[in-house]
Amino acid sequence: MHATTTAAILALTSFTALTQAAVHTVDVGESGLTFSPQTLNPAVGDTVVFKLYPQHNVVSGSFSSPCLPSEGGNSSFFSGPFSNTENGAKKFVVNVTSTQPVYYYCAVQKHCQQGMVGGWNLPSSGDDIKAYASAASSASSASAPSALSGGQLQDDSQLASVTASPSSSSPSTTGASSTSGSATTSAGGAANTSNAADVMNVPGAMAVGMGVAAMFL
Repeated sequence: MHATTTAAILALTSFTALTQAAVHTVDVGESGLTFSPQTLNPAVGDTVVFKLYPQHNVVSGSFSSPCLPSEGGNSSFFSGPFSNTENGAKKFVVNVTSTQPVYYYCAVQKHCQQGMVGGWNLPSSGDDIKAYASAASSASSASAPSALSGGQLQDDSQLASVTASPSSSSPSTTGASSTSGSATTSAGGAANTSNAADVMNVPGAMAVGMGVAAMFL
């Protein structure tokens, strides 16, 4: 009985932490060459949803090499070639796995050099967003990885359970598949063939939590 109760407490604690994860939305190019908001401060376990608008993408980078993709690691991501992004219809979903600063930019044409940069958990001085934008303005070129990575493309129906409330769960990466083609930084873009992965069903998770709670009765 003691072991069962302990397991139930641990499961309920995990469920509580899950439902308290926050969802942060970033508009990518809705109002010109901008990420809005430009910076944010998510916690580990939160989800960042990049709402993609036409002729823009998002690529993670490093402060030391502005407008160039970061090399591997858990915080590396690229939304892939853009298509079907009218009115922000397509979203790129990234899970936050670290409190370390993450810088990102748009790799289309000269957007990065023209100030289309952003980041999360950045310092308030020194290597801040203003310094990153200043360094990016002197970059000779911008580039992106060859294929979508580090996140998932979703449409509005798949994101319903994520954005239903500020305490929605992060998207599941289990069993996700991607057949994205090569990236492009041209204004025209290329067709994205990435298959969107399922998002964790919040009502289903609540049912699990209720089942756990019932174990105490």
